[in-house]
Amino acid sequence: MQSVKNVESEDEDEMLPPPEENSGWSVYLKPYWISVLMNKHYWKYSALITFWYLVQFIGCVACVNLYSDNERLIPCALTGTLADPDEASKVFDFALMFLSIFHMIEWLRACLLLTVICIGVNWTIGWYLTIPNTIFGLVAYAVTMMVYFSDDGKLCKEVQEPRAQWLLVEIICFWVLFFCFAFPMLLTVIMGKGNADTTLKKAYEDAQDSEEDGGD
Repeated sequence: MQSVKNVESEDEDEMLPPPEENSGWSVYLKPYWISVLMNKHYWKYSALITFWYLVQFIGCVACVNLYSDNERLIPCALTGTLADPDEASKVFDFALMFLSIFHMIEWLRACLLLTVICIGVNWTIGWYLTIPNTIFGLVAYAVTMMVYFSDDGKLCKEVQEPRAQWLLVEIICFWVLFFCFAFPMLLTVIMGKGNADTTLKKAYEDAQDSEEDGGD
């Protein structure tokens, strides 16, 4: 883990004094301060975001692979529209495409946060600006659940098993993980304002000591 000496200042020369104690959460969650807090709580945040990073990476690879898998062309019925391989493919294609896009963007957002946590650069604003992907994720999972539990989905999951099974895994992961990781900075809120104040004060004192040592 590297020091946050440079991330802790807007001009990257010195760290700003910590905010007033017991400030509102809107202060602590500003990109400037939350970057310092995440870096200083390196082990907690790195474990949390590394797990989310792996979930998104696996999800992205699986969805892209299943989207293009030859099994998509297996007809879901002997007669009717779903007897056409192209039409049968479309049943799960849309959900897999939406999930692929969501996972890819979320994976990049996890990479960005890991950079903030491990190196200490003040790039949290990039994560905040891409929060709309969370809303897109809700849409993607809503589409996935509608497709999976639809009449066409029930027919296709009998013959396109791996695709259907993965969509079920995605639905389970959504209910178990999505809302826990939609805003990982909640960890700082859980640790409380007292912890945030102590952490920022110590970070400032350490930065001041480093400057004094460097000037000697």
